[in-house]
Amino acid sequence: METLILKSTFAGHSELDLTKLVVAEIIVVGSCCGLFAPALRLLQTTTVAVESVTDAEFSLDDALTAFDFAAKSGVRKVLLRVE
Repeated sequence: METLILKSTFAGHSELDLTKLVVAEIIVVGSCCGLFAPALRLLQTTTVAVESVTDAEFSLDDALTAFDFAAKSGVRKVLLRVE
């Protein structure tokens, strides 16, 4: 059984066909964005070791490769660098 986590700030209406989710028995978890200012402060102080949960970094030019990598089992976080 797979889990799909939807992490975003979302506004608006969406019409989805949920048939494939039901047939494949996919668990869907929604997660809205929290407060950005405290999170950014933690990142600046390196209190949170984000490197330990980042499995790979790719340039924006390699975005398709990054998405393929992110789809692999066990991958937690993939960063896209815009330079």
